[in-house]
Amino acid sequence: MRPTPLLAGILSSLALLLCGSAPAGGATGPCRPDGTGPLCRVWKAKVVDVNDGDTIDVDLAGDGSRRHYAVRFIGVQAMEETRYSHTPSKRRGQCHALEATNLVERLMRLGHHRVRLAAQAARKDSRGRLFRSVAVRIGGHWQDVGETEMAQGVTLWMHVAGETAWNRRYNALGQEAAGKHIGMWNPITCGSGPSQSAPLKVWVMSDPLGPDTVNINSEYIAIRNLSPNQPVPLARWWVRDSGLRRFTFPRGTVLAPGHTITVHSGHGRAHGDAFFWGLPGTIFENSANGGDAGDGAYLFDPKGDLRAYMVYPCLVACSDPNQGAIRVIQHAVGREYVLVRNVSNHAVDLYGYELRTPGGYAFGPDSVVEPGESVEVDVMGDPSSDTRLVRHMGIDGPYLPDRGGAISVTTFDEIVLACDSWGSGHC
Repeated sequence: MRPTPLLAGILSSLALLLCGSAPAGGATGPCRPDGTGPLCRVWKAKVVDVNDGDTIDVDLAGDGSRRHYAVRFIGVQAMEETRYSHTPSKRRGQCHALEATNLVERLMRLGHHRVRLAAQAARKDSRGRLFRSVAVRIGGHWQDVGETEMAQGVTLWMHVAGETAWNRRYNALGQEAAGKHIGMWNPITCGSGPSQSAPLKVWVMSDPLGPDTVNINSEYIAIRNLSPNQPVPLARWWVRDSGLRRFTFPRGTVLAPGHTITVHSGHGRAHGDAFFWGLPGTIFENSANGGDAGDGAYLFDPKGDLRAYMVYPCLVACSDPNQGAIRVIQHAVGREYVLVRNVSNHAVDLYGYELRTPGGYAFGPDSVVEPGESVEVDVMGDPSSDTRLVRHMGIDGPYLPDRGGAISVTTFDEIVLACDSWGSGHC
């Protein structure tokens, strides 16, 4: 879960601190060019330059000047260029960066460099760029540039507080592109990388139990090697969120078969399979914040290929083989605990799932539940005394509201396996 908006802005290496005022003018209209969505401020402009896959320079219509403004696209994140040029052959950048830039340039050309800009909150970022959604008119129809980039798999979806009109559509388009394995979702776009055949799984603890700011390291990215026999050397591999923050694994890092490496958001000394990002605060958006909020974690190999990821909340192909295999039974009044019962005829491994209470409790590696067995998860108690079938959240005092709530077992991208509610709550 992200901290307060002010702290989040300080943390963001993307510099998405919303500050300053936008140029005057602009009409009021639907945020999205197809006429849907909430109301936005809307401007017309002429594109004078394409900087990269998520930034252009424009001359705003009706502002009474020839001043050029940099526009940072709302809701998408392109990979970064390292050499900018008006000549495409001279451009250089991270893998996938040039594809996004070339796509934007082509759309601007087809739209005769005339664009529609929109924003729910007409602001600038700390670099003075206007933060706007961008659309071009091609063949008599407005085309959302961010939608096109997401659909073609050349950008990551990036939630931004206050600019939520595009969230659900961009997130869904990105997940559809991932399912097609196109653009950056093709893990060999940049060339065959190390351990190319090793199956890897990524998940994010974005909203742990209790306030994130009390223990920043309770937020983390987990990377599991699903291969039974192939180790994966992770030196020079890196993980990132939807912003520009990245953690690069040091020389000698190896993810053993069946093991999980965890990258905690805060500070600490690396040991075993635990690493620390060294950030001053939490970074992953809590989807419970509303506005179809969410985020993602992405693992890239040294060639720049995206090898494993998790985007949440899940919007496309949201199913799990263990749906219906377990039952959740809450005991929210009095001694607070939850029973997770295996009602199937096969063993269920709860590792890689979480108990949402509303915060997330992650099941550890030794979490196989046989048919007919139940795991008891107590709100209070010391986790160091855990056994296979009795777990403790380690919370000091009552945690579940007596007036009502819901408890569910979910994947980390929020696919619900089972749920139970009480009082005013509902599943």
